[in-house]
Amino acid sequence: MKTVKGENLTIEDVWDVAYKNEAVQLPEDKAFWDTMEKSRKFLMDYIQTGVPTYGVTTDFGDSCANQISVEKAGELQRDIVTYHGIGLGAKFDRETARAVVLCRLNGNVKGGHSAIRPELAHMLVTLLNKDIIPVIPQLGSVGASGDLTPLSYLGAVIMGQRDVYYKGKIVPALEAFKAEGITPLPLEAKEGLAIMNGTSVMTAVASLAWKKAERLAKISDFLTAVTSEITRGKDTPFVAKVSEIKNHAGQCQSASYVYNIVKDSKRVFRYEEFLKSQIESLGGKGYKKQENKIQDRYSIRCAPQINGVYRDTLSVARSWITEELNSANDNPLVDIESGRLYNTGNFYGGHICAACDYLRTALANISDLSDKQAEVIIDGKFNGLTENLIPFTKDDDPRAGLRLGFKAAQITISAIRGEVMSYCFPISLTSQPTEALNQDKVSMGTISARKLSEQIDLVYLQFAVHLLAAMQAVDLCGAEDFAPFTKKVHSEVRRMSAFVLDDRALDKEAEAVASWLKATELFA
Repeated sequence: MKTVKGENLTIEDVWDVAYKNEAVQLPEDKAFWDTMEKSRKFLMDYIQTGVPTYGVTTDFGDSCANQISVEKAGELQRDIVTYHGIGLGAKFDRETARAVVLCRLNGNVKGGHSAIRPELAHMLVTLLNKDIIPVIPQLGSVGASGDLTPLSYLGAVIMGQRDVYYKGKIVPALEAFKAEGITPLPLEAKEGLAIMNGTSVMTAVASLAWKKAERLAKISDFLTAVTSEITRGKDTPFVAKVSEIKNHAGQCQSASYVYNIVKDSKRVFRYEEFLKSQIESLGGKGYKKQENKIQDRYSIRCAPQINGVYRDTLSVARSWITEELNSANDNPLVDIESGRLYNTGNFYGGHICAACDYLRTALANISDLSDKQAEVIIDGKFNGLTENLIPFTKDDDPRAGLRLGFKAAQITISAIRGEVMSYCFPISLTSQPTEALNQDKVSMGTISARKLSEQIDLVYLQFAVHLLAAMQAVDLCGAEDFAPFTKKVHSEVRRMSAFVLDDRALDKEAEAVASWLKATELFA
């Protein structure tokens, strides 16, 4: 049971409520409810003075010069929900929409700044705990003023309108309400804005995407480790001292993860052993071309530096997403301590957009790293194995010349890598003025978060194909000399995909491995 109070919500909390259906509750302490009630009273007293209050006794955006009477304030809030019902395209799945409801609840109860009624907070809790979740279209938000159009679908459901996910189906909200004995709650003064004028869709999508992206760091490091094993690399790039004198925390974490795998492998050389066993003496000669190179190619040797950037970007993104999760981000905001009402721009999703922009670039780099490591594994020129990882086949074998192995798999890896690269343009730079030039600089944060989520799914597919190739190479080398962790991964993958003796379609097996990578505890 998660207690939601506008503070201390984590990405893991969002994940648990979204994917594990964890129930939520509001705090029981009197101070929390006193603050909400005082904030609401302050707002209602304020608008009674006749001072125009943005979006409460005025119209919205560029139309804020149009002032209305206090008596029309509730109707205006219901109207903003209605005319924003223009979301289009694919719908967010139920889990993402659960995350949206949680994020909006947390922001709306923070410090009483949204000035909502307690009834509205309770309704959001009820939607989550009864699992009546709005069906939200993905298209229609520019990330300022927040996620207006997609969040209007939450506002409408509160009032018993539009569609919801309920008991495995999409049904009208009113039908689900009747089944659970819930009375719709008409939005009143300020509450339409409180629900809609915030960053909760982009923050929810970014939170769930971050959690999926986190384990890709370990999977990428494992692919580095097994590539080093397959190619009989050296341990030097992964020794702790190397990364410690570079200073970056992410690099240190990456190198440590790889080293903890390869240190137990019989196929990775300790550098001093390599010099003794693989390098011949000059024997008094002025020149000698050695059979073995004393250092590995960049896709192995620089992997901790590359994946270190990814890990550090994850760290920065986590901080920004968490801060946004626990922010008051609608407009206007009430501060009962100073007795002021602020017309402001906390709905601007710049930090979410930037976090997702940066993550997509870092993610593309580990996708590119995977593509290069797959070349080292599959080509056959660099690892002493067969071309395209076909079984060792004698020239007089009836199947000689009829095995192409992982040739097309490598092309698929490169194709996905190319598509992953196409997600790297900074979405924040696509800002264009809209809404009669009032929203003249917008964040585009929701689009950035959506693109990150899409890109992550592509990388899981790429890594799955790469992993199939790596496990084929492990079999060709002989699994007995590989690290214990590598053998664990090998055993799990072989439950889904057998050694490729004769060519076969691998599409369904690769998809099964991608799903496994998202869920296995090995990379948790």
